[in-house]
Amino acid sequence: METDSAVRNGRSLVALLARRWHLLLTVTILFGAVGFLFASLQSTLYSSSATMLLNDPRTTSVFSDNRVASDPQRYVRTQARYLTSTEVLTITRSLLHNRLTVDQLRGLVKATPSDQLNQVSVTATDSTAEGASAVANAVCQAYREAVRNLTQANAKSTTDELDQTIANLRDRISNLDEQLNGSEGPADPSLSAARQAAATQLLTVQSRADEIAVDTATYGDGVQMFEQAYPPSAPSQPRPLRSVAVGAFLGLLLAAGVVWWRDEFRRRADQKQDPAAVLGVPLLGEVPEFPVSADGRALPAAYEPSSPAGEAYNFLVESIGFALAAGGGGSVVAVTSPRSGDGKTVTALNLAIAMARDDRKVAVVDGDERMRGLTRLADVADEPGLSDLGGDLPVSAAVRDLDLDGTEALDVVSAGAALDDPASFFRTGRFRRAVGRLREHADVVIVDSPPLLAVSDAAAIASQADGVVLVVGRGTPLRVLSDVQHRLEFIGTPVLGYVFNRSVVSGRRYGYGYGHGYGRHATRPAAMAAPSGRHRIPGQRLDEGSRVEANR
Repeated sequence: METDSAVRNGRSLVALLARRWHLLLTVTILFGAVGFLFASLQSTLYSSSATMLLNDPRTTSVFSDNRVASDPQRYVRTQARYLTSTEVLTITRSLLHNRLTVDQLRGLVKATPSDQLNQVSVTATDSTAEGASAVANAVCQAYREAVRNLTQANAKSTTDELDQTIANLRDRISNLDEQLNGSEGPADPSLSAARQAAATQLLTVQSRADEIAVDTATYGDGVQMFEQAYPPSAPSQPRPLRSVAVGAFLGLLLAAGVVWWRDEFRRRADQKQDPAAVLGVPLLGEVPEFPVSADGRALPAAYEPSSPAGEAYNFLVESIGFALAAGGGGSVVAVTSPRSGDGKTVTALNLAIAMARDDRKVAVVDGDERMRGLTRLADVADEPGLSDLGGDLPVSAAVRDLDLDGTEALDVVSAGAALDDPASFFRTGRFRRAVGRLREHADVVIVDSPPLLAVSDAAAIASQADGVVLVVGRGTPLRVLSDVQHRLEFIGTPVLGYVFNRSVVSGRRYGYGYGHGYGRHATRPAAMAAPSGRHRIPGQRLDEGSRVEANR
């Protein structure tokens, strides 16, 4: 499945880039031109390389004092650094007739050791082809001269010590011979043994001196093979074709990255299946756009149950019922949305109306204490309501019964008395007590919660519910849904699924207006219905401001 998703994403990216081919082509050409301009501004330089295959220092006795590492690769790396040392570059400067300083040479010469062979490549850069090859060859020649001098100095130091040892041994042998020849009796065995030991040591030291002389001549400058540098036929810089290719490639990558980033940033849920990939929860149903009539009605479940929107809410009732049953049952459903204006309040009330038509006792609760959109849409009094049920107020005193044109009544619980700190109320036992009392009062409790990303109230409300229904408006950015998905992970309450709201269906188009903004509500006068009274849903009396609030 992950492979299929990757394939789909790959195809989607290819299709996206194909749609933006003009932008990709323009940026690619522009960066290619920049690469050409950069190449034209560069100074002309030539590079030439010489190669030396070094002798293995372990095969000679010249360095028997263990000043050379036994690892040949380490030796090669050391010699590569030695090639750019002041000692070697000083000799190089002399060979080049002081044309360049040591610091200039250090900036023009690069020595690269081989990883597999005892080989070092010396690359030199100069403004002329002949100058580049001359510098590379001069560095190698200077290195060979420096190594030869070092080898000879090391050999001389060793042979001088050996010559002194040989002279001392000969003197000792001469003294022992005089003692042996001057004795009148039998020869002293200890003197004979001492002379024999001195003679043996003399032979060993002489052999060692001869070996060093041979190895010094054999090792020489430590270079087994030298391949000199030749003047290059073309400059190493500028290289217009390469600069244009690199610039064009970078431009293509940049343009593709910008196109992808803009698409990711601007991707929206335009189809009903789009949110599922981000949220990881199923689609419960889609509600098409439907018109708000001239008298302000936004309740198709009550007044047009056979319309596409009314049928959509009926289907939503079935989906939520199956989802609750699959999760082990429950009666309290929190309806929320990512942001203000997604249509959660209209969805919550229409969903409650559709449920009430199934002969179930349904209570719909305004849990959005700040905006109180459900209270306004149902046109009921602000208080008493949810915030008052945390105390000893009877449930019947906070419930308004709405007559749905001859069907079973729907219980509406308004937001209640205004709270100084709504967030703390929803986190306390008072809210848990209110929810518990409503569970006992009704078969199903629908809570219209604040937008999930706007305030913390929605998370606290959802934690006391048996399931969460997320209302996603068409056109919601997918990055917003990603934030919602992360927020839902911390709540713990099962997410039953999402409702795709304001979808576009074939045939007649349905739509209703959406308001904007999210803040503290303005306290309004008590509605005309008494708390214990019973009245019809005010389809004829929604003013323009109420229509805006209704669509929250």
